[in-house]
Amino acid sequence: MTGDGKAWRRFVSVYAPVIHKAVHYTLQWNGGDAAGLDAQDVTQEVFCRLVGDGFRLLSTYNPARAGLATWLTVVARSTALDCLRARRTERMTRQVPYTPELEEELAERLWAEAPASVPDDRGMLDLPPGLLSRRQGTVLRLLFQDDLDTDEVARTLDIHPKTVRSLKQNALARLRHHFCL
Repeated sequence: MTGDGKAWRRFVSVYAPVIHKAVHYTLQWNGGDAAGLDAQDVTQEVFCRLVGDGFRLLSTYNPARAGLATWLTVVARSTALDCLRARRTERMTRQVPYTPELEEELAERLWAEAPASVPDDRGMLDLPPGLLSRRQGTVLRLLFQDDLDTDEVARTLDIHPKTVRSLKQNALARLRHHFCL
């Protein structure tokens, strides 16, 4: 932080592997490959954050709270997760803006194109277990496969229409996230 180039090179040679390893594992376990992020690029971003604003982040290191390698691992993981969030947000903002009509079209397309996952061909989506709750799946099936309106679904399930709308919105949000839409 004092401008000693030799000390900085020593710092980088000692801690670059620690930072790179933390970034690599964070990206690996959080879908960084699918997001198109490279561990080397994110490692470079960590160093940019450390030295940015006159070494502001690096100056926050407190040796009484953690060792430098531990602290840098936390910074590296945070930076990698920030990069993943930024990439996902960027992907989402490039999409067509949300409208209720788009939501309806998406749900109808997903139900129409989905392979049947049960022998009685009820039109269930073949999704990972636990992605949608049973109630969410039932509401979507009644709305989009059976073509019932919100009030009819509410009467069928003996729940309030607002609950039907809430279950539908939450289920469609999960589907959008799962299919990266």
